[in-house]
Amino acid sequence: MQSHVIRSAAWAICFALLSTGCGATSQTGPVAASRATDDRLDAILWQVTSVEYRVLAQSIYASATMYLERALADRQWTALPAQKENFQNLPPAVIVDVDETVIDTSKFQSQMVRTQARFSSRPWSEWQARNEPQAVPGAVEFINYAESRGVTVFYVTNRDRSTKQSTRLNLKTIGLKLPDHVDTVLTRGERPDWPSDKESRRRHIAQSYRVLLLVGDDLADFISEYRTPEPTRLREAQKYSQWGTKWFMLPNPMYGSWESTLYDFNAELSREEISQRKFKRLP
Repeated sequence: MQSHVIRSAAWAICFALLSTGCGATSQTGPVAASRATDDRLDAILWQVTSVEYRVLAQSIYASATMYLERALADRQWTALPAQKENFQNLPPAVIVDVDETVIDTSKFQSQMVRTQARFSSRPWSEWQARNEPQAVPGAVEFINYAESRGVTVFYVTNRDRSTKQSTRLNLKTIGLKLPDHVDTVLTRGERPDWPSDKESRRRHIAQSYRVLLLVGDDLADFISEYRTPEPTRLREAQKYSQWGTKWFMLPNPMYGSWESTLYDFNAELSREEISQRKFKRLP
């Protein structure tokens, strides 16, 4: 009789725990909960599913196309503050970033969420090598139009130099034609003086071309003062009047220097520590 009472009580406790979810032992439970609370989830889904993202990206490229015509007509027009003299008769060029500016990497970002992984170079290189890229809305049309107007388009990317060939292949796969007479894909570390800061590559292009527009998704695609606290970033960005006429910023809520700023670019922090720091930044 006593053992029957104990068993009945034990079953009652188990039933209560299971009914509230506290005693769930299914392998999908904790994983699903972890995925549901991943910091990147909403940002990725916004880029993948929302009409708002597509319309915004297309609108930005439409505006860039309009200002491209103005830039071609005005020989004094340059998008680079450092390009101050002897550029008027140089052939025209546009500088674009690659990821989230021309190529949409949301499938790779989704892969990291599914595997609960943080960014690392090996899976990133493997994803590039699989050559399954998608284009950012409006990007291919803008680039093809610019090239039809005699403008050389340079891809200044912080993809590593070891992935240069896969990057070229990714660009061709989404419908872009890369010229044979000039190397237009400039990767990080390709030369000793080409670090992650893109300014040296922009200056390299400016030696031979009049740069009409810059297009990117991160502050680093425009200025060097991006690895700084938020107030400094804002102050530095506001020094320039080129936004929306010569500089065009694509939205990227998934990752970027804006996010790294929230935890002081400290890559040694755990995901939990990063989330805690982000939470503290809520207004």
